[in-house]
Amino acid sequence: MPPALAPQASSQPLSVRPGKDGRFTLVAGHRRFAAAQQAGLKEVPIVVSEGNAHLSSLVENIHREELDPIDAALGLRALAGDLNLETNKAIAEKVGKSVPWVSERLRLLSLPKGVQRYVAEGFVPIEGERLLRHIAVVSPRVAECVCELAKRQGYKGRYFIDRFGDIFAATAEAHFNNKPTMISVRKVPVSVVARGKKRRELTKRLHALTTYKSDDPGIRFGDAEIDAARALGCLVEHRTESRGMASTTAFITDKAVVADLFDRGLEQLEAAAKKKAEEEAAWKGHRKELGESEKDERAVRREEAKARKEIAEIGNEEVAGKLLKARTGARRKQLGLARYKALALLFIDDNPQLAGAGLRLTLPGLRDIDVTELKSGKERKKVIWADAQQCEEELRRRVREASTEAQVGEVMAEAIAAAEAVDQEQLPQSKRIHWFMGNREAEKLLAPDIKAARPRRRRVSKK
Repeated sequence: MPPALAPQASSQPLSVRPGKDGRFTLVAGHRRFAAAQQAGLKEVPIVVSEGNAHLSSLVENIHREELDPIDAALGLRALAGDLNLETNKAIAEKVGKSVPWVSERLRLLSLPKGVQRYVAEGFVPIEGERLLRHIAVVSPRVAECVCELAKRQGYKGRYFIDRFGDIFAATAEAHFNNKPTMISVRKVPVSVVARGKKRRELTKRLHALTTYKSDDPGIRFGDAEIDAARALGCLVEHRTESRGMASTTAFITDKAVVADLFDRGLEQLEAAAKKKAEEEAAWKGHRKELGESEKDERAVRREEAKARKEIAEIGNEEVAGKLLKARTGARRKQLGLARYKALALLFIDDNPQLAGAGLRLTLPGLRDIDVTELKSGKERKKVIWADAQQCEEELRRRVREASTEAQVGEVMAEAIAAAEAVDQEQLPQSKRIHWFMGNREAEKLLAPDIKAARPRRRRVSKK
């Protein structure tokens, strides 16, 4: 036995197993052995083990928390293979951990290698596996990009879990090398599915269905198209539930599928428009068949209008009575929060530039840092600002997640104060978004919030 491994009873012994040429292999106690070497000790206590060296080393490292989750999972899988352990319960008994502890680590090995790297580095918590699982099955690259964006923005641990929906949605707009296809089902523009002559043809067909003539019209996919994309295995989606409210963010990862669904959706819109036109024509023909003259038809319309007016007067009186009856404390307590949120969302509809004018210069989540390595070896950082629509969606999310009327008021007051107080000089001219309150009375009421948000005046130094 080498002198450096001679038995002593004065401290916890190292675990070793016999090796070749009379030497020994250290199984467990690596940190204690390193500490002994630093201390200059010539002898340390040992225990010669003839058992499973892999098991001893793994158990010690697990209980000392020296392994990251991925290394622990790899060790558990190797141990199961060495000892023919067929259940997580059997593995848990061997390593002295609970079955859920073993299960949640082994599930990590089903994630793509690129995602496992972020788990090992500590940017993605173990609990993040359940959020990334279904996305990774459809598109491993999308799952990797979600993790990369979270690392860029500094979201880790519990914050990664809480803000996962926002990170997932922002991934579609962020910049990546080998960026995956992520086409939102909320609206698919013609430019995404066609170019040149085909695009002009589709644009003309869409213009025929609406009075609003956009340069790049689009179609909003319904449940049928979303279900089809899901069945084809090219839909990545995440459902967010908060305080009784739920919303789903979904993207299609296959452009060919999007093009097919676009054609199908457009055909359905055209069929519905044709059916409506035919029904209107049939009704007019029916009126003519009844022998009604144009004069008689006008008389009929006057009588119908008179009847509708009488019905409206009766109904409006009933509405007035019900509104008066509804002015109770119980109703205010029951519906107050919903009413505040509805008013806030209506205000955002009328002021779509509000959030972009101020919040993106104050909220880290509305900007991204793109780092490029130059030939000189230095790094060049470029700030990528969220656009007006992304900022508007963030403001809507904050309103929806508010739990009291006061919080709704704070969210909106902060957005207005930010828009009034920030200095757009931080941005290039082409990226600036301006918003004006345009109501002196409202400005006066919010003056304390705006004043509290304004920075101290600073002078530009003259060199």
